[in-house]
Amino acid sequence: MNKKIMIIGAGGHGKVVGELALLNDYKVIDFFDDKFKEINNFPFNIIGPIKAIAEYIDNYTDFFVAVGNNRTRYAIMSSLKQKKINFAKLAHPSSTISKFAVLEAGTCIMANAVINAGSIIQEGVIINTSASIDHDCYIEEFAHISPNCSIPGNVKIGKFSHLGTGTSVYPGINIGQNVKTGIGSKIYKDILDNIIFKN
Repeated sequence: MNKKIMIIGAGGHGKVVGELALLNDYKVIDFFDDKFKEINNFPFNIIGPIKAIAEYIDNYTDFFVAVGNNRTRYAIMSSLKQKKINFAKLAHPSSTISKFAVLEAGTCIMANAVINAGSIIQEGVIINTSASIDHDCYIEEFAHISPNCSIPGNVKIGKFSHLGTGTSVYPGINIGQNVKTGIGSKIYKDILDNIIFKN
């Protein structure tokens, strides 16, 4: 059976996710986005707005929410869960993922990312280009680890948190929920929930 995927979100992040789907041998890759009439030069087929999903839902084997905003991604996935559909996990062929790591539904692992043994990546997480997640890390739901982040062993990152590009973390650190770090941040101590961290 041909693999067919519906992707929600036809922005810049969606464009990259579409290529992930192509590299994961999906034969049909269709997008839905509320701004579909305004989107130009998009390399994949855009069917229509999000409200049209129900009309087409039986045409696809898999589904993916390609929205960069953590809370919006959560809201869309939560609403779609009621339909008992299969959320794909998408990983770039150049990524390195330990067979002893766990990836939950709706995760995407971008080019050259590394996830080592014992790490758990919960649903809806983005591990972006060339990010490194070492052993026994725990990345909670709908977090976003930006390009070139360096996460060593035994680090926990909370739900909805977004680590800015190039963030580096000391081993064993706990980062709370809904934390945002600035580009190039260096984290040597635990961070509580709802903090914007810069140094």
